[in-house]
This record gives sequence, structure tokens and C-alpha cells, in this order.
Amino acid sequence: MRKFFAVALGSAVALAGFAGAANASATIDLIWADGSTEIMGVDPSDTITLSVILTAGVEGSSGAGVSVDYIGALGKLSVIAFSSTAGGPLPLTLGSTIDTGSRVENINSVALISLGLGTGLQDGESHQLGTVTFHKDVLVAGDFEIRVDANGATDAVLDFDGNEIQDTTTFNSAFLINVPEPGALSMLILGLGGLSLVGRGRRS
Repeated sequence: MRKFFAVALGSAVALAGFAGAANASATIDLIWADGSTEIMGVDPSDTITLSVILTAGVEGSSGAGVSVDYIGALGKLSVIAFSSTAGGPLPLTLGSTIDTGSRVENINSVALISLGLGTGLQDGESHQLGTVTFHKDVLVAGDFEIRVDANGATDAVLDFDGNEIQDTTTFNSAFLINVPEPGALSMLILGLGGLSLVGRGRRS
């Protein structure tokens, strides 16, 4: 196991024993506050929040630590707040959640089931691992992807017995869709038209 879980979960895993994880899986979703995976109509200076959601697969889950990679939206969004939100069936957090400048790493919630610290998740149950809040800096037309993964040094996704299952976990992105305001688009077209006329005048 990676060091994220090695010390804190080592004794609990030893007590629980290991189950085969070949068919285990989970899903990690990034969901905007309106419940969607895509958001548009966000004005510069607005703030928007992503929830990081773990849904257990057939082998259940005792938690996960993941990273939100926002490099695809750099220059359009900046991170202003982030946190791991342990509670309920996954009541513990391990280590520190950090922002590297392009990734928020170690967003996590876990349970030590054999020690009575949390019940973990059964098949189909979900839990919010944490949140990331962004500030909209500029309006640039285009679609910008925000990814989630378990590639950080202290990341892992666990089944109910503490086995790592990130290799069979589905990671779903979120998207920021920037569409210029109609007025701004008209001004852009008029501006380009004016430049074209100026160019023609110089050539005549």
C-alpha cells in the first residue's frame, strides 16, 4: 500500500484480512453545486464549487484519497478554497490536503472499520470526499476539463477490506463551458469587420 494508508490503516487491514480485489471497482465523480458535471454561464469574479464524490462498487469501500487536476482550466479558474469532508460512514481524514498550483491532492475520507471508526460504504452507496472552490478569473470561449485521479503520491481508492482498487475505478471529469455573451460576440464581429475595412483602405 502507498504511505497514505500504510501506517494508519495497516493494523486495521491486518485484522480484517485481505479479499481479492480483481472484480472490485468504484466511481469517483466531480459534481458542480447544481448537480451536473458541466457548468456554463459563469461570469468573471463568480465562485463555483466542485464536490468530489466516491461511489462504492460491488466490493464496497473503506474510503479513498484522490486528486483534482485543474491544469486544463489554468488561467480561467483559480483555487480559493478546498477541503476533505470526512463524516458519517467515512469519518476520518489522513494527512493534509494541498494545492500544488495545478492539482489539489489528497482529498480523502476513510474508515477504520475493524476498529469501529466508521462503517464504510456498501455497493452503490456514495460519500463526498471533499470540495474544491474556484474563482472565475476571465471569460475565454471554449470547453475546459477538470480531471480527478489517484495519481498523487498519497492517493489510493480502497475496497471494504482495504485493498487498493484504483486500477479498476472509474474517474469522471467535470467541465467548464465558456460561451461569450451575445453582445460581446457582436462587438468582436464588428471589431474584426472594422479591422478588415481598415486593411482594405490601406491596400487601395
